[in-house]
Amino acid sequence: MAAPHRREDRLPDFLVIGAMKAGTTSLYHYLAGHPEIFMASVKELDFFVAGANWRRGVSWYVRQFDAAGEATVAGEASTAYTKDPIVPGVAGRIAEVLPACRFVYVMRDPIDRIRSHYEHRVAIGTERAPIERALLDDPVYVTCSRYADQVERYLEHFDRDRLFLLTAERLRTDRAAAMREVFAFLGVDADVVPATIDTEYYRTTGRARYPPVVGALRHALKQHVPAAKRAKELVDSTLPRLVRSRGMSRPPADARLVIPDETRASLTAVLQDDLDRLDRYLPNAAAAWSVGPQDRSRS
Repeated sequence: MAAPHRREDRLPDFLVIGAMKAGTTSLYHYLAGHPEIFMASVKELDFFVAGANWRRGVSWYVRQFDAAGEATVAGEASTAYTKDPIVPGVAGRIAEVLPACRFVYVMRDPIDRIRSHYEHRVAIGTERAPIERALLDDPVYVTCSRYADQVERYLEHFDRDRLFLLTAERLRTDRAAAMREVFAFLGVDADVVPATIDTEYYRTTGRARYPPVVGALRHALKQHVPAAKRAKELVDSTLPRLVRSRGMSRPPADARLVIPDETRASLTAVLQDDLDRLDRYLPNAAAAWSVGPQDRSRS
């Protein structure tokens, strides 16, 4: 359990809690580009994850915000915060340490997010099973796309008005307006346009594919090099030069895996109850997402 923190310690006012492969890295950079917002220099601090940095204690977490200075609000972004029950107990730990916290939760078409998640794991060498087996056998894929489940974990500890829900599709196609709403929710100048607003960060498509040992190294660096700006980006920017000759390949820029229609239908059926409940919290979001045969023209 984390130790109580002193009143003068600076801790985050808000958290970007996911979802994985839904544009959280882009959102992190847009938030960091606002002059009133301080973002922890490491994305994916994973402090509230029992198997990651919770053991370091609140004093460690406080140090991640030492440079916040006079920023109006401070925040961090960790997608592991919406992976319950695979990563359990996060919302309760946050409530213990940050009882007044606000949250920004970005959600993407759940099937498309699953496809991107699988591509990501293949690229970093942590997934070798064929797509039609992996997506149905490994619960991590469906868990991270059960958005209503994740929202409800937080509503056990926080009022609904503490959660700002946003779709990745809106962040991509109506970015300026979406960011104005996010800024207003966080209590900073909503009219600021970050210099980074026209950039999409950390896309899976076209990324180098690593052998399994590199995936393990990325994870180790993420957990043990908190001073790096972004451990995963450090690995992705340096390892291609080191291991390309040892089996790493880079697919064509437009390469994209396709979920077989039968697998897609099974995933949709599994997720349907969650999609129905999500409408209570973010009306019409699910209606805008695909539920039929996959559109193979999308990237």
